[in-house]
Amino acid sequence: MSAKRTGRQNMIILVVLLAAQLFLMSGSVRGAKGAATLERTLMRVSSPVVSLAELVGGTIGGTGRTLRELLVARARNQVLETRVRRMTGELRYYREAERENRRLRRMLEMQETLAPRSIVASVVISSTRGPSRMIVVDRGTRAGVHKDQPVMAWGGTVGRVVTAESAYSKVLLLTDPSSGVAGLLQHSRAQGIVFGTEGPGLEMRFVPRFSNVSHGDRVVTSGLAGIFPRGIGVGRVTSIRQAADGTQTIELEPELDYGSLEEVLIVLETAEGGPLPHPATEGSN
Repeated sequence: MSAKRTGRQNMIILVVLLAAQLFLMSGSVRGAKGAATLERTLMRVSSPVVSLAELVGGTIGGTGRTLRELLVARARNQVLETRVRRMTGELRYYREAERENRRLRRMLEMQETLAPRSIVASVVISSTRGPSRMIVVDRGTRAGVHKDQPVMAWGGTVGRVVTAESAYSKVLLLTDPSSGVAGLLQHSRAQGIVFGTEGPGLEMRFVPRFSNVSHGDRVVTSGLAGIFPRGIGVGRVTSIRQAADGTQTIELEPELDYGSLEEVLIVLETAEGGPLPHPATEGSN
């Protein structure tokens, strides 16, 4: 019984499919615009699906283009960043070279004015704090450097050579407690001895009691004992006090920043052309 029902159902489906095919083949009823009625119906039914497909396809295509544009922009950005880093490095190099040239021009001017027989040396080691304050420079006996020769920089007194090897020398800084130089108050012409201290400053001792001293007065080298040329900057007065021996003791702020020294001038001979004598009292307590 069930087999007969199934066969009847299959027959009905077959007849419906044949009728639909014949209808499609013979359906030629035309509309006002020349399109078949069935075609118009199918177009109306399928148009939302087609529009959705076009929208999805357009979105996917647009996303692909956006991703490609982002990748291209990122690659260009990386190229630009590389160029900026290179140009920044070159700018820093040129600025440093300009600063170095300016320092060397000043050293040359100082050399021509104060110490024609002198050489420029670069600082390779610096120890400006602690109990022993000195620098090591890249010139030694092969360049004519010897012990006790004075060392200067643009703007002031550095110290004196304490050790000279063939290719390098050690310079004891003026701020070292064991260092000293004869000083002169530029305004009042009063003289004294400038020593290093335990702190960062300098101290000028043995200044006559009634000498006129004011805050901000400049102290320069006096040229006594033949170590330093006369008139090299030492420091400026920051405070004044009376010493127990009846003289004045003056605290000075150094004119140089010893921690930032890069080049120095080692004086081989005085401006008059004669060799500098070894120190008598200058350079020691």
